[in-house]
Amino acid sequence: MDKLRKAYFSGSWYPGNAVEVENQLKKWELSLTHFDGSICSGIVPHAGWFFSGLMAYDVIRRFSTELDILYILGGHLPENGPFLCSEESSYETPCGNLSIHGEALKYLKEKHPFQIENNPDNTIEVQLPLIRSALGEIPIVPIRVPAGPISLEIAESIVEYSTKKNINTAVLGSTDLTHYGQNYSFSPDDSKNDPLEWVKDSDSKILQAIIDINTDKILEYAKKNKSACSAGAAAGAALFAKSQGSVKGQLLAYDTSYSKHKSESFVGYGSVVYEV
Repeated sequence: MDKLRKAYFSGSWYPGNAVEVENQLKKWELSLTHFDGSICSGIVPHAGWFFSGLMAYDVIRRFSTELDILYILGGHLPENGPFLCSEESSYETPCGNLSIHGEALKYLKEKHPFQIENNPDNTIEVQLPLIRSALGEIPIVPIRVPAGPISLEIAESIVEYSTKKNINTAVLGSTDLTHYGQNYSFSPDDSKNDPLEWVKDSDSKILQAIIDINTDKILEYAKKNKSACSAGAAAGAALFAKSQGSVKGQLLAYDTSYSKHKSESFVGYGSVVYEV
């Protein structure tokens, strides 16, 4: 029997009905530039739409509407541990449901350690209304991945399945960047003089590694400098892009929550796309 995963953050982190979602996307479209072609992979932030929704939408709208599967890699997980997936067969969004590609998920679960998770997770959910609105009823495979080298193995398995089935596949990686300040118990001594510039400098290093598809550096910077909350998702998406022939990513935007809400505690956000 099909099970539906309810939307936990609807009406708070993003609009709660289809009309409000579409109105928001129309407003964003007015500020976005035209693009040609489509992308094979992308990195998006996952805060509430007020802070980073525009950046996420600018990436998601660039995927082909003809995809057979869109893998969504989330995170908020430590370096070691299993992958997490939902027990439901579809996800609720204000714009209509999105079905999980059961066969593709089963393939991954047979090759890697997985656990079922039932807790609210913004890393994947906040992307879903954008996906449903921009790409339609596309089959998805949502997975939360650890922030370690095992994230690269899941990317390799995605490539294996796509090649075996000869299907059109893309990957979306979801991560925010540096979480700074008292709210996040992170304010290194050398940052105290100018926290905002310190965070921007730290974020620029991991963003460059993401752009360069340097997966070792992505994971290293995140671990050493705490410059990403879901580094495995970024590394996995970058590696998939490389497997498709992409040699370099493109930074679409960078910002921090400080620009929207001036606070001692703030978060960095970046959006990157990979073309072939």
